[in-house]
Amino acid sequence: MSESSPVGPLRIAGLHLDSNLVLAPMAGFTNLAFRSIVKRIGGCGLVWSEMVAALAQGGVRHDARFAAQVAHLPDERPLAMQVYGREPGPCAALAAALVEAGAAAVDLNCGCPVRKAKEAGCGVALMREPARVATIIAAMRAAVRTPLGVKIRLGFDAGQRNGVEVARAAVDAGADFVCVHLRTGEHKHAGDPDFAGLAEVRAAVRVPLIANGSLDTPARVRHAISDLGADAVMIGRSACADPCVASSRALIARASRANSSLPRVGTRVDRSPLTRMRSTLSLSVASGRSSA
Repeated sequence: MSESSPVGPLRIAGLHLDSNLVLAPMAGFTNLAFRSIVKRIGGCGLVWSEMVAALAQGGVRHDARFAAQVAHLPDERPLAMQVYGREPGPCAALAAALVEAGAAAVDLNCGCPVRKAKEAGCGVALMREPARVATIIAAMRAAVRTPLGVKIRLGFDAGQRNGVEVARAAVDAGADFVCVHLRTGEHKHAGDPDFAGLAEVRAAVRVPLIANGSLDTPARVRHAISDLGADAVMIGRSACADPCVASSRALIARASRANSSLPRVGTRVDRSPLTRMRSTLSLSVASGRSSA
C-alpha cells in the first residue's frame, strides 16, 4: 500500500487480495446476482456470501437452500462465506462444507444484532460468551486450513463492551483475521462509527483487522486504515445503495490525502425497490440455471 492511498492489496494468511475493500455478508442481499454485479464493476478484493446457518443437531443441510447459498460463479472468486451458529461441532462441519463448496475464507458471525439471532444465542449474543467463541473457532480451525476469521462488534451493548476480549480469544484459538463492526449490539446500524473502539481492537491483535460499520465516505475509509491501522474496510449497506461504491471510493480515496470533506459515495435509499430488484435478479439467475 502506498503512502498516498489507503487502498491497496492485502494478504490474509495465504489468501492474496487485489484490494483491501471487501463486501460484507448481508442476509437477503449478497446473493450470487448482487455479488456478481459488484465484482464486475470492480473495486472489491473479496466478497462475502449471505451467512449460512449451522444445524443444532450437527451435520450440514444439503438441500436447495444450502445449494443456493453457496452457489457462485468463477469471476466472483475469491469468495468468503460466513458461519452462523453457536455449537462447535455443527459450526466446524459447516465450515468444512463451505470450503468444499468453494469458500476461499470462512468466518464466524458474532455480530448480527437482530432479535431472532440474540434469542437463539447466536450473532451478537456470542459477544457475551468469549470462551464459547474460542471453542467454536478452535473447532473450525481444526476443520479447515483456509483463512479463518470472526466478525464481532465492540460489545453486546454499552454495558458489555468486550470487543477486545472476544477478538483476543478468537485469535488465540486460531483465527487468522478479525472483522469488527464499530458499534455495540444495541445500536445496530445507528449513529456514527466508534473509531476509539477500532483503535482498541487494533492494539489488541496483530492479525489482519477489517473495519466495518458506516465507513461510507472516503474520509472515513482513510481514517480507519491510514490513521488507526485497520488493514481493510468492509462495505455493507452503502453497496446496496450504490454497487459502484467500492470502485468509486477507491478512485476518490487516491485523489487527495488531505481532503477530509469528500462527498459521500453511497447514499441511504428506500430498501423496498432494492428488495424487489434482489428478488427479480434471483429469479432470473434461477431461471437461467433451470434452462441451462
